[in-house]
Amino acid sequence: MRLYFLGIDGLATSILFAPQNQGRWPNFAHLFAQSQHGICDCEAEYQFTGPSWTSIYTGQPADVHGLKDLWGRPRNGSKAFVNVQEAYVWDILNQHGLSTGVITMPITYPARRVQGWMIAGFPSPKLSVTGPVSVPPDFLVDHSEAIRRTQRIPGIGYAWHDQMSLAEDVEHLKQVELRKAQLVPQWLAASPVDALFVQYSSLDRVGHELNNYARRGQPFDYSHVHTMYDWFDAELLPQLLAIEADYLIVVSDHGWPLWAEVQGGHDQHGTYVLRGPDVPAGMRLDGRNIDIMPTTLDLLGFEPPAVTGHSILLRTSELDLIDEHLEGLGYL
Repeated sequence: MRLYFLGIDGLATSILFAPQNQGRWPNFAHLFAQSQHGICDCEAEYQFTGPSWTSIYTGQPADVHGLKDLWGRPRNGSKAFVNVQEAYVWDILNQHGLSTGVITMPITYPARRVQGWMIAGFPSPKLSVTGPVSVPPDFLVDHSEAIRRTQRIPGIGYAWHDQMSLAEDVEHLKQVELRKAQLVPQWLAASPVDALFVQYSSLDRVGHELNNYARRGQPFDYSHVHTMYDWFDAELLPQLLAIEADYLIVVSDHGWPLWAEVQGGHDQHGTYVLRGPDVPAGMRLDGRNIDIMPTTLDLLGFEPPAVTGHSILLRTSELDLIDEHLEGLGYL
């Protein structure tokens, strides 16, 4: 497989890069040591799922692609997935002859036909699939699907949070993520593709679940966010990184603050990772969500289209040539 594009919703540099957390998450640390990586900033005005993921897919800011609603609904002048006109990164890869598998990437309902297959992501009112991929009936696109199947309580959400303790809720969230991680290799084996896109949401959802329980008068303990990172690093991330591809991209749409004493919310600082041949290991270079699409194409050797974002890929071979020039001038 040429490309593995791994979305980790809410993966926060404010948490990952905090001095007090260094050494706490060895698998993330090992990944950063192997890769070019850094902050992936979203727009300050749009620090949430719909606009930011769409900017990641298209290389354009929200004012250009037009999807500005939190969940990609056609409200208050926002576009939806069905009428965004900009080309998505998997469409461009299809144009270059690469087949694509797209699994629960946010704001992709209803699933579009691609050269390959697609399982639409959150929010999905029902399962939406295109192409040769078989999805088992017990598959949940997102943890929130189980929540909305319980009784709705106006003003505070759903009965789920009265029926389940926070510990039970978090365990269910983990199991949904593990079930997806189990299915992805099976889908790839049954329907191989050149480029895989898949997203996991637990590092974002845990913060929102804390908010849901706080609205019911339960104590707000932000340490649960950090312990979710413990679980993700130790149990889920090794499974996700076991999928082999020539190139790996990891990206998040926004971040979360390092700490919150009361109900928390997103911050602007997501994360990105690039790994593969000729990518400098351990290189820190910050970028923006609109840079991810052109960087993806550049990584694969394709000319990026004319979009607002630009490639932030540094190639080891180019850095070596710069060092040779500096050495020839006597600077090194």
